[in-house]
Amino acid sequence: MLKQELIVIVRSLKPAKKSYVIDNLVTNAGHTILRLPPYHCVLNPIELAWVMVKEYVKRETNNYTIDDVQRLLNEAINRVTTENWMNFIKHTIEEENKLWQVDDIMEELIENLEPCVLTITGDKSDDESE
Repeated sequence: MLKQELIVIVRSLKPAKKSYVIDNLVTNAGHTILRLPPYHCVLNPIELAWVMVKEYVKRETNNYTIDDVQRLLNEAINRVTTENWMNFIKHTIEEENKLWQVDDIMEELIENLEPCVLTITGDKSDDESE
């Protein structure tokens, strides 16, 4: 199938877009919501923050009491700085750009492939009839 034909099929199978109250509030306030792919750690900078928080708690925990872990969790969250966030976002953008480059390469490779033509006839070859 051609890409255009596949796009038509995908669009027909795609579920209707959900509408959320918060989306309407944000849109009415003149903002746009950018939804990140769910569960895609490479494209979600929050995942880098969680790694930083979890590493701190793991490194600093001595006795694993709930009070100790909760205290360390709060400390770890407070240690995430604006500079950290800027680096997380920068890293995410770099990863996204890498994915776009791979996508462009794959698209070019696919478009440059020679069409494969298979001819099927009703005749049996000599090997098949023996």
